[in-house]
Amino acid sequence: MSFLYPLFLAGIAAIGVPIILHLIRRQTRKRVTFSSLMFLRTTLPRFKSRSRLENLLLLILRCIILCLLAFAFARPFFPRDTGENPVHPARRMVLLMDTSASMRRAGMWTQAVNQAASALKDVSPADRVCVMSFDQSAETLMGFEQWAQLDPSRRVSVATEQVSKLSPGWASTDLGHALVTAAEAIEDDEANEPQQSVWTHEVVLISDLQQGADLEAMRAYQWPEHTKLTVQLIQATGTTNATLQLAASPPSTADPSPSVSQRAAGSALRLTPIAVRITNSPDATSERFDLNWADEASGQTTEVYVPAGRSVVIRVPTPTDKPTSHRLVLSGDDHDFDNTLYVAPHPPQQINILYIGNDDANDVQGMLYYARRAFAATAAIDPHLTSCSPQAIAEADVAKAHLIIAADTIEPERCAPLRRYLDSGRTLLLAMKSPDAARTIAALAGIDAVNAKEAAVDGYAMLSQIDFEHPLLAPFREPHFGDFTRVHFWKHRNIDLVDLPGAKVLARFDSGEAALFELSVTKGSLLVLTSGWHPADSQLALSSKFVPLLYSVLEWGGALTGQRSQYFVGEPVTTPQPLSPESSQLRIRRPDGAVIQLDTGQRTFTQTDLPGIYTVGIEGDMIRDPNRLFAVNLPLRECQTAVTPIEDLESYGVSLNQTVGATKQPEPDAGHRDVQQARRHSNFATLEYGQKLWRWVFVLLLAVSFVEIALAGWLTGAPYIRDSKHETGRLGTLSEGEKI
Repeated sequence: MSFLYPLFLAGIAAIGVPIILHLIRRQTRKRVTFSSLMFLRTTLPRFKSRSRLENLLLLILRCIILCLLAFAFARPFFPRDTGENPVHPARRMVLLMDTSASMRRAGMWTQAVNQAASALKDVSPADRVCVMSFDQSAETLMGFEQWAQLDPSRRVSVATEQVSKLSPGWASTDLGHALVTAAEAIEDDEANEPQQSVWTHEVVLISDLQQGADLEAMRAYQWPEHTKLTVQLIQATGTTNATLQLAASPPSTADPSPSVSQRAAGSALRLTPIAVRITNSPDATSERFDLNWADEASGQTTEVYVPAGRSVVIRVPTPTDKPTSHRLVLSGDDHDFDNTLYVAPHPPQQINILYIGNDDANDVQGMLYYARRAFAATAAIDPHLTSCSPQAIAEADVAKAHLIIAADTIEPERCAPLRRYLDSGRTLLLAMKSPDAARTIAALAGIDAVNAKEAAVDGYAMLSQIDFEHPLLAPFREPHFGDFTRVHFWKHRNIDLVDLPGAKVLARFDSGEAALFELSVTKGSLLVLTSGWHPADSQLALSSKFVPLLYSVLEWGGALTGQRSQYFVGEPVTTPQPLSPESSQLRIRRPDGAVIQLDTGQRTFTQTDLPGIYTVGIEGDMIRDPNRLFAVNLPLRECQTAVTPIEDLESYGVSLNQTVGATKQPEPDAGHRDVQQARRHSNFATLEYGQKLWRWVFVLLLAVSFVEIALAGWLTGAPYIRDSKHETGRLGTLSEGEKI
């Protein structure tokens, strides 16, 4: 027989109390019956110490009562002979599998699956288990409820099957978020079953604990004190891991990018020499590596020397014979999961701008002259500005334009193409050179009329009340950029905004009249500047604000999206805006050949879970145009494969149970012993709760108590003595030897 709380057995020592009381009890001598007490002198009774026990049976019963009380509170139970299948304590356990890219190293995934199968074999029928996988996000493969609904004989096999279906991906490791998710899953399951009182909580982490893992989520989380973390470390067979990453570097002047005219003429695309960073692991045994383009016909190899724990940046010449060769491969280390760098060409983005006006391009007094010079070609964009008169607006020019600037009045009957342009979700900038432009605003907004007149300006007007919170003017938010006091407006138009419900004023003149406002037209945006930027109206074209303002309009209209050509796995990609509504169905070909069609109007592509070259096109057109390619590479943090010190986890308050798989197995610490003791106590509590022997002990205790009460009452009863001379019946007794 065993006891759940053996310390209560110390209460048996209390049986000494009745024994001592029986030994030191003082009582009168033997009493005898006497006829009358009226002639006796009153004296105090004489006592004599007794050194021997009396009423031995009563003493034994009282000692038995105290022993039974201590016995009942100690919660006795009979240990069960478990043989080879000991009873495990009830656990809430989360099995957390690392499926990040660093687990793709040779032999590591097989170790991880075997460790998971071993952990599941130790699960008892009383346990509740949840199986999760994680990389940059956590996914539940089998929840606690699903585990409980399965037949106990099938639980382990189903969970093992779920683990066997896993494979490491290419995403980075967000270990902090995964640990928080696992701990919260245990807390939520406990909250859903308040009747269960005896549980141990454990998170079993199977991971390589690579140093690049993100632990930021642990900073704002209070790890539960009663939840233990068991780390089963997966170690790589080799220690040398060289990482290949693209380094930021300015374009080489000796090998410039091809011009737009050269690309239009069909000349072969030449990639500029690129700068790459090669980093060697701190515990590397190799320091020399080879670098070459995977598909280059010449097979030229570049030798690189990188000391252990250091990194070097080198410039790699790009191939000229195959423009589609965008795969740079590093060789010479133990692990090749991060040895490939995908490079997408980054030609300037072509931007089509349509200017509607009667200006001469060489007239310094006109607006077109300054617009052409504002949109100059840069390394990032290649603007194409075409102009037409308001009477010769072509549907084809409107359809392919990324931005339209209207600088003259357009008759309402010619605004239909512009209205369709706005319906497609793009932006039109209208500069009012005269109050007659109000008719164009009314036609584009779809209303009858808008009242406008020439404003009365005393000398000049300046901008005030500028909404720097609007994305269009946000680049001017800083004080040294947002000073418009030097921009003078000689003329402007006063427009009645009551006729334009929904118009949002972005800037006003110091007189309070609107200078720039935005009007939503279906999906598009109409921006109206109530003055021109030519010298007759203002100094805007001659100020430092003019060019940033026009480029901000381009960006606000979505024309400058898709300029990036390099992304990381899991990073969302903003696709270019289609040039016409009928071409809004964008398709993206992944490196594995799968083609993903985006929904109408969708401009964000999120399925970047594979490294490689992605191609953007429209329905029926998936040509590998350099303007439509982007590369996705492995995140830099995922290549940092050194093992994270276990102290880093402890610094976040995590209670570590044990670490399996280290070079030297650590001795069980106090926390580990506490967990083992808690498990044994949980096992004993389960047995005791099923047997409930304490109830029979209390039944026996009640029976003995009734016998003791009856016996004590019979032994302590005293006879009555009646005085013959007094009718009151005084009780009289004489002690033996008392004098009369």
